[in-house]
Parts: sequence; structure tokens; C-alpha cells
Amino acid sequence: MATPTAASAPTAGKGLPTILEKIQAQRLVDIAQSKRTPGTTPTDLTTLLSLNLAPPLIPVLSRMRSSITPGKTPALMAEIKRASPSKGDIALDANAASQALTYALGGASVISVLTEPTWFKGSLLDMRLARQAIDGLPNRPAILRKEFILDEYQIQEARLHGADTILLIVAMLSPARLSALYHFSLSLGMEPLVEVNNATEMSLALSLPAKLIGVNNRNLHDFNVDMGTTTRLADMVKGKDVTLCALSGIMGRGDVEKYLEEGVGAVLVGESLMRAKDTTAFIRELLGLEQGLGRTGLGLCRVKVDGVVTPEQAVKVAEAGAELVGVHLSFGKKNRVSVKQASAISLALRKVRSRFSDTSRPPSATTVSLGNESWFQAQARRLSASLTICSPLLVGIFDGDTTLEEIIRTVHLAQLDIVQLPPSAPLHYSSHIPVYTIRTLQGTSNTLSLSLAQTPGYHHLVLLECEAENSDAAKSVSELDVPLILSIVGETLTADKVQEVVEVVRPWAVCASGNVEIDGGSVDGELVGSFVQAVKAAGEGSPW
Repeated sequence: MATPTAASAPTAGKGLPTILEKIQAQRLVDIAQSKRTPGTTPTDLTTLLSLNLAPPLIPVLSRMRSSITPGKTPALMAEIKRASPSKGDIALDANAASQALTYALGGASVISVLTEPTWFKGSLLDMRLARQAIDGLPNRPAILRKEFILDEYQIQEARLHGADTILLIVAMLSPARLSALYHFSLSLGMEPLVEVNNATEMSLALSLPAKLIGVNNRNLHDFNVDMGTTTRLADMVKGKDVTLCALSGIMGRGDVEKYLEEGVGAVLVGESLMRAKDTTAFIRELLGLEQGLGRTGLGLCRVKVDGVVTPEQAVKVAEAGAELVGVHLSFGKKNRVSVKQASAISLALRKVRSRFSDTSRPPSATTVSLGNESWFQAQARRLSASLTICSPLLVGIFDGDTTLEEIIRTVHLAQLDIVQLPPSAPLHYSSHIPVYTIRTLQGTSNTLSLSLAQTPGYHHLVLLECEAENSDAAKSVSELDVPLILSIVGETLTADKVQEVVEVVRPWAVCASGNVEIDGGSVDGELVGSFVQAVKAAGEGSPW
């Protein structure tokens, strides 16, 4: 692997301004130091890559192009930048992970993370945490390592820390090094963003042939910004399989619209986003999107009834309007059913689903994604959409003595639609269970439990069991970005109390555990129906 030195770097000492010379020389020193450090030597990085420890990639070009509407909406490359040589300190207190999530949910297609530590106050840790913060999103943006790439070693670092693409600056590289680094990046599955500033550099980029080219409006030799740079070079890529990006100096929608008219497909915005008072609103302004489109739900709250033991009871509960029917499958539980009984209940529910579902109705705006969304928002939306065409769903409730193998076996034998796990179930269970999972929490759950409840990928919904008077616990969980099933235990709730609790907590669903006593083989359909009506009336406009 080639290792350029300050003396052999193609542009060092040949007319570059002092600051860029210093950056380039310092990065070469930093690279050499990292290569000598046990655990991060070139051999170590090669070994780590061979062990497939780098996180999965997404193709940056297809991710960007899916966001582009020619002449109307560009792909946004949103940059995390705490400082720069030309602007000094911009946002030293910026948290890379939080900023990345804000960018992603706002509509960015790429998140650019500055990893240069001395002048830009960035790090590889910033990039790794930014990647982790958005990993659970169903349509996450690509991660760009914004860096002065001089060595293949830095590309390996980028790949291992979660980058989907890297930046190659033509002005800092000889044609031979540019080509070598470009093709090395491709060998790791990353299409690089190749940065140019003039026609000569554009010709070099096209000769690679680069598919993602960014025109830096800032001249790295004198740091002056000329917004016409992109305009002058745009014609060189017309008719070619190239996504052209405008970099630097973009302050608002007016700049974006000008570039859209010239065929530019993407814009990179850093300083303006870092200084924005309302980042999400500014992103929507840049992209030309309507403001105020936040989380949307089906505008209602759902009902779950547990303890059903016969197919007849399940049908009666379904006819009363419950969308979720729970069966206890663990020994020692009241109203516990066998796997065979659960299978019979499942069959009965499947037979009546056609009476409560409307498969001909097209998806509404509230059952399809309006853009990127959090992992839990996506799960709640998809499950809500499923309930519009496949309701009610059967929930198998397990306790802490049930093994993962037993749960999976029961899912298949009883044809469960959802599994409800106890608080003690290991977090990794959900990744092996082939259906939606609900994790149970008690109202006395500690901070750690509440934190784990918000972790994407470990479950799809949370069921909180709490006393009616302990509404503070329910309220605290409801403020988390997690779809909540509320189970009030210990008392029967009046319709007024149901309305009060639901309006305060705004749950995704309410469990009728205390209100609907299933005993002696009978179900009071009217009682279930009145509970359902009370919940529906109180739950209109639910954010889930």
C-alpha cells in the first residue's frame, strides 16, 4: 500500500496557501502515527475488514438519486462541521449523533461528517456515532467521510467506521494517486465523491470515470467562494452518467433553485445548517418541501384484550372491535392455553378477519411513509397499516421462563402474529423471532429499562403495566419515541377515566386487562364493546 509523505505529496510546496499545506502535512503525520499504533496498523485494518466487521453499505448513488426530482428537489448532503479554517468556530458544542439524526429525519440523503481534528474539530468517532444514530432508520442517508484523503489507509478507516462514501479532492492529488485511491475505494464498495474546482480538474474526474462529482465553489488555494464555479462546469457533465453536486456557499432555497435549473442533482450544505435555529425547517426550505409535516398516525387508539382461552371468546372479542387478542402461553398463568388451543384460536381469528378488513381500500397518507422516520415510527406505521387489512391479530404472551427456541416453535405451531416478551427476556430475542414483538415494562421501571425500551431493533412496541394512580410513569414513557401499549392494572376504569388516561398518555393501544374479565368460558361482548368505544373516542388524533 502506497504511503505518500509530505515531500512526495503531489501538491505540497507548489503554490498552495499555507493553511492547506499545513493541513496536508499534519494529516500525513496523523496517518503515520495511526499506522504505528498497535491495533490500528495497516495489517490490523486489513484483518478487521477480512472479518467483515465493517457495517453494511448502502449505494450512495442510488440513495441520492431516489431523492432527486429534476428541476424541483435535489438530494441534500447535510454536513456536520464544528469549525473550518475559513470561518473559525461554527458550532463547537454540536453533537454528531444528534445532528445526524436530525438531518436524517429532516430529509437529508447524505450526511457528511468532517473527521479532521485540528482545523475542523472532527473525528472518526463522530462519524461512527453519526452512523449508529441513523442505522435503525428504514431509509437511512449515506454517510460521507469528509476528509483530506491521501492514503488508502484512510479509506479503510472510513469503511470500518461506517462510511458509505469518501471525498477525494483532485487539487490535492496527482492523477496517478487520484486514480489509485478512486479504484481502491471502489474495491471496498464505495463510490467516491470526487471534488473539483476548475475545468482541468473536472476533466480528470471524468476520466476516472467518476459517477459522483462535486464542484467546490470555494477555491482551496485562496478560500474565496465563487457561486458561479458550479455554473461554469455544469455543461461538462451534461449527457453523462454523473450526479453533479454543488459544494460550499449555499445559503438558502434561492441558491438551490438556481443550481436545479442548471441540472445540478445535489447540494452540500454545512455552515448554514449548523447555524440554523430550526434545522428541520431549514432542510425543508432547501428542498422546497411543505413545512409542518411531522409524525402522522391513523388518528385513533387501538384495543388489546388478553386472557382469551377459546375460539368462541376470540371471535366475540373481535366482533366487539378489539384489534389485538392476547393468549397466555406460559405455565402458572391464569387463563393459560396450550399450543394446540392457541392454534385453534388463531384459526378462528383468521376465518373472521375478512369481515373486519378492507383489502380494496388503497393506503391512505397515514399508512404510508411521508419520508424518513424513526425506526419505531416505521414499525408503528407498518403494523397500523397491517391492521387495516388484517385484523384482529393474535398475540402470544410469554413469561421469563420460556426459552427462545420454545417461543419460535410456538410462533410457527400456533401461527402467532405478535409475541409479547417479559421484562426479563434478553434483548436479542427479538432479532430471532420472525414476527412483531412487544416488550413488557412495569411502571416502576428504572432509567436503564426505559433507555433500553428506546433501542431500535430489540422490539417493535412497548407494553407498560402501571397502576392508574401512577400516571407519571406512563406519561414519561409516552414522551419517548416508542409506540406504547398502556395496561392499567389493579382496577376497572370508567369511560371517563379511560378518556382521561388516553388523552394524557396518547398510547398506540390500550390493554383491557382490568376492564374485561374473561372467566368461566364467557365474554361480555357489550362490556368489551363499550371499552372499545371509550378508547376510540379518547384516542382520536393519536400521533401513532
